[in-house]
Amino acid sequence: MSENKRSVLIVDDNKENLKVVSNYLKREGYEIALSLNAENAYSVLENHEIDLVLLDVMMPGEDGYTFCRRIKKEDRFKEIPVIFLTAMSDTENLVEGFKAGGVDYITKPFRKEELLARVKSHVELSKAKKSIIAQANLIQQINMTRDRMYSVISHDIKAPFANISMMISMISEGYLETDSEDFREILANLNYSTKETYALLENLLNWTRSQTGKLECVKEKVSLLDLVESSLSFIRLNAENKNISIDVAIDDNLMLNADPNMMKSVIRNLLSNAVKFTDRNGQIFLTGDRDSDGTVIFTIRDTGVGIPKDRLDTLFSRNIFVSSSGTSNEKGSGLGLHLVRDFSEANNGTVDVISEPDKGTTFILKFLPA
Repeated sequence: MSENKRSVLIVDDNKENLKVVSNYLKREGYEIALSLNAENAYSVLENHEIDLVLLDVMMPGEDGYTFCRRIKKEDRFKEIPVIFLTAMSDTENLVEGFKAGGVDYITKPFRKEELLARVKSHVELSKAKKSIIAQANLIQQINMTRDRMYSVISHDIKAPFANISMMISMISEGYLETDSEDFREILANLNYSTKETYALLENLLNWTRSQTGKLECVKEKVSLLDLVESSLSFIRLNAENKNISIDVAIDDNLMLNADPNMMKSVIRNLLSNAVKFTDRNGQIFLTGDRDSDGTVIFTIRDTGVGIPKDRLDTLFSRNIFVSSSGTSNEKGSGLGLHLVRDFSEANNGTVDVISEPDKGTTFILKFLPA
């Protein structure tokens, strides 16, 4: 049913009643679904977006009250307003309808004007409620994004900046001889800290844009090897400091149809994690291949500390952020794997992970052909 129209499900075992009510509502622009019994009505609800249910009480099989109670127990249906169509006007039966979850009732025989007025009122209330719920969910998402930003800024970016500021002060105030080993070590650390902080900021900005829908995916033909080599330049110094070897086996003709900036972020985050969680003298292996159906398969395998099973089960959960220190106490924001998942999906890809504690981790990315 069209999202722009108001849709009503009419449930009544009397075909004449179905015909009369549906004709009234169709003339007012409503989209109509008809059911003669509760089971068929349930199937309609499962397969269509319904704004309101007009429900007869006395039906063979499951009666209207029982059916209403059933659908009100399910989250996906409980907000759909139900108006009972009933020949019973005594207080006891009307109260029973409200207890079952109905929002209103219309007694038979009904007047056209009353039917249309009540349907219109409850459909508009239902749509207004849906709009309010959607806005509340959006506000909650915005607040979560804001709080996550503040957390990353205060905990994960503030400390590296303080370290950078301290090293610059040592240089600018002349505490170190420019030709000394200490000076060269300070410069190397400064270079590393600057790159790490830049990566944290870039992850934060990219994640924020992705959460607010402001990050556009612009695909083009790009070499996977070029993307990998560009990303390797970013993490190579840290890998060398830990004496981690990196082996690359990717054909230079292996092409992806993807957004190059997003893919660089994906590869850089996975490489950074591999280096971060691999001990000194460890190894990292990068491979790329094309399957028989054209799917590009890219893997990053390390000989690192691995991921515990309880962490593995929630690794890509959208509302769980875990920032763990690396084998040399490297820091992170907890945003990297979220970007890996979101950016891979945006480029028609999937991410799988295999890991065993103390033996290493393998990330497997698959990208379908354009």
